[in-house]
Formats: sequence, structure tokens, C-alpha cells
Amino acid sequence: MIVFLFSLLIILVLLIAILTTANIKVVIKNINIENIEDAIKILDILLYEKDDKLKLNFLDYLNFSIKLKILVFEKLPILSIKLDNNKIKNIMLKQIDKEIKKHKNIEEDKQKAKELSKKIVPLLNLQKSNLELELGTEDAAFTAIASSIVSIFIAVALPYVADVEKYKNHNYKITPIYLNKNVFFLQFSCIITIKLLHIFKAVCKS
Repeated sequence: MIVFLFSLLIILVLLIAILTTANIKVVIKNINIENIEDAIKILDILLYEKDDKLKLNFLDYLNFSIKLKILVFEKLPILSIKLDNNKIKNIMLKQIDKEIKKHKNIEEDKQKAKELSKKIVPLLNLQKSNLELELGTEDAAFTAIASSIVSIFIAVALPYVADVEKYKNHNYKITPIYLNKNVFFLQFSCIITIKLLHIFKAVCKS
């Protein structure tokens, strides 16, 4: 009996240790938008498309890969999942179909997801990031102004989403292109972490 209780205590301690130290690590590699036409199509779909399934078509104009890891004690991986833009689109389409078949109120679910995301997003920790943007228009003056605005926005926003003491882990390069034509190229990679315990707390409070 004593051995059983001792074993149970050890298991309980390990579970608590894992729960309190477990992190979700999201590694996003090379989000690419290669031309101005794709950027316009993405914005047009996100801003004006009303159908939930058709709205996911914006993922067709993005190329990226994501690796999700659950780490305990900050280094030991216990689960790893690889995704890309196509896999994510297929997963979300299947989820929408399931909700339709079950006659669920999709709008109500979307509202709950928004409320939950508002609680989770501030808990995210941007550990590392790399952004490269090439921007050009037919108007050289507008190109210079637009590039400066983007640089200023990033400089102002970065302290709110990243650890100020680890600025060396965050790089961004904004390059104005003066060729008297529309040029757009974006590449972004980052590493984001969040404690699993924080997610549980946010879900329980929602």
C-alpha cells in the first residue's frame, strides 16, 4: 500500500511538473507573398468575402510551413506536428463541414473563438522573428513614404509583442524599390511560444 501511494505521489508530482513547465512552441517558416497581385487578392478575400469556406482561399496565395511542438521543461519535446498552408486549409474546411452537418451555429462559434483569441493572444511570446520586405510603386515619393511608415510601425509595435532584452533575435529589413513599377515581396519567419497552463486558464475562463 505504501509503495502504491508513493508511486501515485511521484506520478502526480510529474504530472504537475509537466503541466506547469509545458510550452507550446510554434515555428513559422517563410511566409511568402511574392507579388503585388497576390497581396491584393489576399486583402480582397479577407476584407470582402463573406462565405466562410471561400474566405479560406486566401491561403492559396501564401506559402509557409509551421511546426508545432509541445515541450516540457522548456527543452524536451513530447509532441511535434508539421503543417503547411494547404493542410491548414483542408483542416479548416473539414471543421466547417462538420459544424454544418451538426447544424451548429457557426456565427456563435466564431464569436466564441474571437473572445478566446483575445485572451490568448496577449499571452503569446514572440521569441524570434525575421522579416524581409521589398516594396516599390510607380511613384518614387510614395514608395519612400510607404517604406518609412512600415519601418516606423514595426519599430513601435515590436516592444509590445517581443522581449525588449532580446532585440538581437528580431530582424527586419525594409527595402524600397525605385523602378517606376509595382514591386512587392514579403518573407516572414518567427518562433512563438505560450505556456500550456495559460491556455488552460484562458479556456476555463471563457
